[in-house]
Amino acid sequence: MLGRTHFFIGTAAALAVLQPQTVPVLVTGAGAAAIGSLISDIDVGTSQAHRDADKIITATVAVAALTILAEYKLNLGIYRRLTSDSSVLRLLTGTAAFLLICAYGKQQPHRSFMHSFAALALLTACVDIIYPDASAYFAVGFLSHLVLDFFNRKPEKLFWPWKKGFCLGFCSARGLVNRALLGCGMVSLAVVLVLSAPAGRLMAKIMRAIYG
Repeated sequence: MLGRTHFFIGTAAALAVLQPQTVPVLVTGAGAAAIGSLISDIDVGTSQAHRDADKIITATVAVAALTILAEYKLNLGIYRRLTSDSSVLRLLTGTAAFLLICAYGKQQPHRSFMHSFAALALLTACVDIIYPDASAYFAVGFLSHLVLDFFNRKPEKLFWPWKKGFCLGFCSARGLVNRALLGCGMVSLAVVLVLSAPAGRLMAKIMRAIYG
């Protein structure tokens, strides 16, 4: 499936499964899930794949920047939580390991290492080192990517380094199914956000302000 489809499906799935109860967890969870849902496709092969990988990297940086902006503007307490749980050395170690794994994965054939349970485990461990509250959201987002691509015609090496790939071959990564899933993902994410606990509390505050 294409990047936008992975983004919406992965983020919606993580928020629906993990049910964030506060605004900081909602923001960091959504950001981690979005990155997890996209990061697999940084692996490259053809020139088109290189361009797609660049888009994925740009989208990942944008998600991280938006999370930082939300923390700065809304003072959500994400930075305090991050620094209270992690030393500088731990943050640097986790970030460096995450980037090194991605750098390695970027040079591998498409749907090999970066589409495997090994990459899921290693990258989730890195996120857990950096920010434990976000690791489960990242993992669900990443796993959603593997599940969606499993329905395509190009095999995934889920059990890398074992060379055998797996897929169901139901549809291509582009086309009607991808567009249908994109629409479902967009609607699902909107519904999950509206029905989330932080949104419910915000609505309650607005109603109290209106009706006293």
